[in-house]
Amino acid sequence: MAAAQILNLGFHGIGRPLGRDYGAGERPYWVGQKTFEQILDACAGRDDVWLSFDDGNASDLDVALPALERRGLTATFFIVPGWLGEPGFLSKRDLRELVDAGMTIGNHGLAHQDWTRLPRERLEYEVAQGRRLLEQLAGVEVDLLAIPYGSYDDAVLDLLRRQSYEHVYTSDGGLSDPEAWLQPRELVTTEHTAPELLAMLTGA
Repeated sequence: MAAAQILNLGFHGIGRPLGRDYGAGERPYWVGQKTFEQILDACAGRDDVWLSFDDGNASDLDVALPALERRGLTATFFIVPGWLGEPGFLSKRDLRELVDAGMTIGNHGLAHQDWTRLPRERLEYEVAQGRRLLEQLAGVEVDLLAIPYGSYDDAVLDLLRRQSYEHVYTSDGGLSDPEAWLQPRELVTTEHTAPELLAMLTGA
């Protein structure tokens, strides 16, 4: 029986960036490996927690994937294709490895911009081209999307509905109906612990 409510946990980097520094405002969202492993241990065997990773950091493949596989977990990786191959990020070949391991690939925009600040034509290109490149590189259909910076308005949501995404993920936090089109996520930070996150499911 499917869970009535779910907790979407969104990760960014695990450990420290390799080959680059933290981006602007990025440091709080890089979780230590020990904390990350504890959170995964708490999620193992649960159907009411959905896991995802943003941006396509190299730690997705080097740290997150092996840890997920050891626990029989799967996740969605929201990739910025414009960053593939850059220092500290996944390569184009890495996408195939994630897919071959049973992971899902989602769109995070071509170049990780604030979509509420883009003119309509540029917004359409940013979303559509990101999806097109990911489908070409990963060899799979991409029907999930996470909004960069969690920044959206009615124009952004209207475009995403017209582009027929199955689910669109935000950074709003809180629990979600698993059938809902718009999926709020709780972004994991250095301040979170596994008990705190799972307590959200019980309202504690």
